[in-house]
Amino acid sequence: MSLPPRPAVRSAATAPDAGAKAEVIQPADYQYQDRRAEPRQDCDDRGALLFMSEKQVVSCRIMDQSPSGARVTFNNAGPIPAEIWLIDLDTHMARRGSAAWSTPTRMGLKFNFVQTLVPGQPRPARIPQDVFDAWKKLSGQIKNAPPPPPGDDVLYLD
Repeated sequence: MSLPPRPAVRSAATAPDAGAKAEVIQPADYQYQDRRAEPRQDCDDRGALLFMSEKQVVSCRIMDQSPSGARVTFNNAGPIPAEIWLIDLDTHMARRGSAAWSTPTRMGLKFNFVQTLVPGQPRPARIPQDVFDAWKKLSGQIKNAPPPPPGDDVLYLD
């Protein structure tokens, strides 16, 4: 039994014009499968991504979340570190995790630690001081701190 001929592989020299449209062909039985362990709940919470290795805080919107992950949007954040803290300013939750996927303005996060932060209470033992201080500043609990200027989406930890 002979196999059908394989299509020729095109190199840059033989590729069609840049203006030509590519046709994406998928098998008829292909279905997108959500690989999340838990369903996500839609939300539109104010948040902040903390990149501890860079001492950087990036304002974000939390679009959906579950106990084990979230999808966030932000202005371009630059390189994404391995460890990320997400502070939900509307629910006072701090979550540590990593990027499951990212684009220049969106990211999916997978959490490995979650802690509720209570206004007026001391820092929980497992929350780094920089994360706790950023939460207090961003949630308006530090009265002497000036509010961030409008449109400034990147803050740096002191």
